[in-house]
Amino acid sequence: MPVASRRNCEQHERDSAKITAAIGFIGAPGSAAGPGAAWGRPARNQHRARPGRSKTARRFGKQTWQTAQPGTSQPLPCLYLATEFHSLQFEYRMAPFLRFWSRFAPGVVAVLLAAGGAPAQAQTGSCPVAAACTPGRASDAQAAAFNMGILNVTVGNSLINRTSVGQAEGYQDLSCSTNAALVVGQSYAISIRTGANSPENVRVWIDYNNDGQFTGTTELAFSSDNATLHTGSIVPPGAATLGVRLRMRVAADFSNGIIPTPCSTPQYSQTEDYSVTLAANSSAPTAAFTTNGTTTCTGCVQFTDTSQNLPTAWLWTFGDGTTSTAQNPSHCYAAAGTYAVTLRATNAAGTTTSAVTSIVYNDAVPKAASCSPQTVNYFANYGITRVRLNTIDNTSADGSAGYEDFTCLQRTELIVGADYSATITTGGVNPHDIRLFLDSNNDGVLTAAEQVFQRLNTPPPGATFSLSLPAGTVLNQPLRLRVVADAVGNNPGPCTSPANGQVEDYTVVALANTRPPIAEFSSNYTPGGCVNPVQFTDASQNLPTAWLWNFGDGTTSTAQNPTHTYAGAGSYTVSLTATNAFGTTTTSRPDAVVITVPCLTYCASNGWGGIGPGGTALASPFFTTSVQVANALPAFLNSTGNAPGGYADFTATPIIVNSGSALSLVVVTNLSISHRVAVWIDFDLNGVFDSSELVASGVTPNNTNAYTASIALPATTSPLNTRMRVLSVANANTPAPCSVNLLNAEVEDYQLRVQPLATRAAQALPALGVFPNPTPNGRVRLRLPDTRAAGRYAAEVQNVLGATVLRSSLRLGPAADAELDLSALPPGVYVLHLRDAQGQTAVRRIVRE
Repeated sequence: MPVASRRNCEQHERDSAKITAAIGFIGAPGSAAGPGAAWGRPARNQHRARPGRSKTARRFGKQTWQTAQPGTSQPLPCLYLATEFHSLQFEYRMAPFLRFWSRFAPGVVAVLLAAGGAPAQAQTGSCPVAAACTPGRASDAQAAAFNMGILNVTVGNSLINRTSVGQAEGYQDLSCSTNAALVVGQSYAISIRTGANSPENVRVWIDYNNDGQFTGTTELAFSSDNATLHTGSIVPPGAATLGVRLRMRVAADFSNGIIPTPCSTPQYSQTEDYSVTLAANSSAPTAAFTTNGTTTCTGCVQFTDTSQNLPTAWLWTFGDGTTSTAQNPSHCYAAAGTYAVTLRATNAAGTTTSAVTSIVYNDAVPKAASCSPQTVNYFANYGITRVRLNTIDNTSADGSAGYEDFTCLQRTELIVGADYSATITTGGVNPHDIRLFLDSNNDGVLTAAEQVFQRLNTPPPGATFSLSLPAGTVLNQPLRLRVVADAVGNNPGPCTSPANGQVEDYTVVALANTRPPIAEFSSNYTPGGCVNPVQFTDASQNLPTAWLWNFGDGTTSTAQNPTHTYAGAGSYTVSLTATNAFGTTTTSRPDAVVITVPCLTYCASNGWGGIGPGGTALASPFFTTSVQVANALPAFLNSTGNAPGGYADFTATPIIVNSGSALSLVVVTNLSISHRVAVWIDFDLNGVFDSSELVASGVTPNNTNAYTASIALPATTSPLNTRMRVLSVANANTPAPCSVNLLNAEVEDYQLRVQPLATRAAQALPALGVFPNPTPNGRVRLRLPDTRAAGRYAAEVQNVLGATVLRSSLRLGPAADAELDLSALPPGVYVLHLRDAQGQTAVRRIVRE
């Protein structure tokens, strides 16, 4: 800084001679001088040393030291900036003590004449000692654009509560105006809010020894990283200076930058100074402690005293007959079990005992794995963020954490052969390949043959599925369950390091299955399709050992997964009886297998635009642009164009509607002219659009391109999957359903699925409640207050096409609600089938929003 003007010591003396009386600091409140310290007005331009002591002085941080020998005086160099006059400050050293400071306030000249029995600093009553360093304004030229900085600082119950505008203010010294009175040894909440746009790192120091400097370790009172709201606590130590204001420095800066230090100038953010005044603690301790974990698989636990009010003695009781008087002991338990730990904390004011903390020593862990695959190249939030299986519900970091072993803390018991709902949640917005492996032979080596689940190309947020432990799994031993999730196409294996994703391990204890089977099966039959022979697949729970299939046509099979060929067309009800040593159950499909022999083939039909030059067939200038069914489940909208050859087959995507309802159909064409739309539905499934199956036909007015119809649908007790034909033609004539080369026309075929309402399909379990329904997040609860119907149910969730998307086993009863997780399924309508041990089935419809 350039010198604005110069004043000599005589001018300083004249300006400050207004007050010539001595300034007494002996034991005065707010003084930092030790007992017996005396202050007085010096002789002109001199500082004085007491007999027997040498003394040095200088302008604070500005000049070389000037030494006065014992009993002598030494002139003070008095050159200073005019702008600094009213805050001129000298510092003194008196051997063998530390430094002392004296601030010249307006009209006051003071010099230390004698020192007391301890090192001390003099200060005014309303301000702390000047800091040895002052951080500057944010150094980055673009700092203002990022809106960082300190927006609020709160200490205790609003002992300090200041809101500011942040970085734009630069460094703020509020130490003289904003103070908190604290008691040493007590814990005080601290909250610092920084800019909302970017996370910041925050550090808080308190000048506990009142020397004007912040020691990075012993005086660091609070730290928080990578956040916009920083919360925690501060506990002033018992050795801190009492009765005077101590400077508290709050520093913040961008989380991706350099960690703030007491004297660093922030790059993007801000530093603020406050003050605290500490008082002695006269309260009995409040005993409390923390541990490095309440569950241990090694038996050793580190205990850390967090008692308030400065205890001087500690007595730990570890619950196994041993004790300790250390402040922060480490203790190792000799045997597995649960132990109750307490702490008694004592000081001169009394003794208190902490609440009981239970420590669980669990020595039953899986065999060490032969491999621990680490993530190779984490990015894009790939990895596992949550695993739920029976009693396991573990939220974790994504692939950024690499391999994680949760076998100590996260464990569950599963009955072999029973189905359990599992959910693997993945990070980011990209699909994952997910696989699970179980060390079922308990040899510590996970192999591809031990895979128990796979779902590839799984979109976020992950997979919900039914998991069953295979027969032959080692019983009553902790087994390693490995969950692997990686980017699609990387072929995740049990010992393959994931390219971008993650591996996590959990513990499963397999229990023997003493339950009768719950008979279940699936097939490749699709209602309305043409499948013959039909492949049936056993999906029974609880390890059946014998199977009896009844195919509904007088034939049976004892194979586990038979293939059956039906000889003739018809509707067949298929059942499966499953048996093991503990009982037998029978189940049948809720809808019959409808076989069409031979398969249906519908007549050809198309429109065109006539013959062009050279005999070339022209595309129709008039065609359908969209078909909409507003009351479909979900709402159906098919936007089309001018189909090649005047015909389009859209049967791949079904239009799903409820039986007994009216289909609300809107057909839109490319031209706003008068035209006819005709619609046929093959209700009798004979492959022919009979004249009685013309369900809609009408002519639109001129200047209109939309045709609307309401089509009554039959009330059915089983699903009906059939074909609907839509024909649009640019005239008023009624066309035939099999018209070929119909001029200025287009033909489109759709698949129509008429499904029975779930409430009509089954009236079993009338007391069963399913809520919330619709469900916004896919989580639904099932409540069954009927004690007579309480028990375990096989749950199967099907989509509107009849495909099974989830299987699980639920226990229903008045004691507790059961939970069904559909969060991994896309929005839509689903049908829940609940089957008890006797084969009775209840059906409910669930809407996933």
